[in-house]
Amino acid sequence: MQTKAVETSTDAAVKLAHLSQEVSKAKAIVNDVIEDGKREALRTVKRAYVAAEDRLEDTTYYIKRHPWQSVGIAAGVGAGVGLFAGWICSKAFKD
Repeated sequence: MQTKAVETSTDAAVKLAHLSQEVSKAKAIVNDVIEDGKREALRTVKRAYVAAEDRLEDTTYYIKRHPWQSVGIAAGVGAGVGLFAGWICSKAFKD
């Protein structure tokens, strides 16, 4: 009877040790995935920042080369946005 209890407790201890080891492995894998995600997110943010800087430089160059065309485009976009906003507001107040 006492031998059976010792065997059961030994088996439980072995299972607990194995479970603890598996949890440690899972924790390491999760930490690696999180670190990889952080690195990838930072890399993506840096790429987006560089792309935005490039677009800003291209836009500045275009505006310097074609100032009147840029003014016309800006006026057209502004008028379009204004008309769209007015249309949305008029629909909102009619209902």
